[in-house]
Amino acid sequence: MRTFMASFMLLLLCHLCRAQINSSNNDSSDEIDLAGTQRPSIEGSEDDQVLQTDIWVELLALRDLVVEQSVELRYLKDRVTVLDSLVEALQKENTVMEARMTAAEILVEELQIKNDAQARELAIARQDLGAIQETLTVCELHVEEVEKQQEAQARELAAAHLELRAIRQTLTVSELRVEMLEKQLEVVKVAFSASLLESGEGNIEYGLDFATLIFRNVFTNTGNHYNPNTGYFTAPVRGVYYFRFTGYIAHYEKNMRMRLVKNSDAMVFIGDRQTTTTDPEDNASNGVVLQLEVGDVVSVQLSDSVWDDQYHRTTFSGFLLFPL
Repeated sequence: MRTFMASFMLLLLCHLCRAQINSSNNDSSDEIDLAGTQRPSIEGSEDDQVLQTDIWVELLALRDLVVEQSVELRYLKDRVTVLDSLVEALQKENTVMEARMTAAEILVEELQIKNDAQARELAIARQDLGAIQETLTVCELHVEEVEKQQEAQARELAAAHLELRAIRQTLTVSELRVEMLEKQLEVVKVAFSASLLESGEGNIEYGLDFATLIFRNVFTNTGNHYNPNTGYFTAPVRGVYYFRFTGYIAHYEKNMRMRLVKNSDAMVFIGDRQTTTTDPEDNASNGVVLQLEVGDVVSVQLSDSVWDDQYHRTTFSGFLLFPL
């Protein structure tokens, strides 16, 4: 706007100067100012001269201003050219930026779509995780119950093991007791019975001193604790025993005396006088219950004579009542 006004004023002054010069009839001569510009000579009245001088001064000022504005205009044109180049570069950059922005917006839109899809998947995953956590909680509770049941079963099993061990110990003791009882039963099966002669008949005669009778005809000898070769019964266990013996005499002039002996001690006796025509035969018997220790021996001893025949009239018997 400033350059336009200066140009307008310059044209106006030039027009005025041209009019003034034409009015002076073209008689004045041209002068050259200090700057080398030719100016017309001034003639006429003093006022006209002053006016023309002022006009000329203004014209010179306007000329300088026009020159200055021209320089400034060229500078501005150069700057406008540079600015145009810059604007063009900026427009290109803006175009690139717009393209990048469009690509970025497309990318953002795609990312938003992916984000929405991931958000949905995340929501589904959270729901699944919640369900899994609930299931896990239920499983943990179930595992806890199972562990408690296992602990209870372990305690019951331990108690059962202890009870089984006690039963086994009891069974072992019982088996030992049964074994002992079986052994005792084997041992306590003690009984024997024997008569004096294996065959034939006749008297057995001893002197007046007692001597052991040997009962050789064995009826029973359970446990084999009676010895038919010695006439002794040997106690296998400590216990209470019953013994009985009998003697027979017939048609003989001697007496019969018999006794039952424990070890070397006489326990019980039987006897009878010699027979007569009115009392041709007779017998006697006795029995006793004795407590014996293991290894004690029992036998029957005779003094004078005793008879035996196929009827086995003279016998020695005994058996264990119960062990101690």
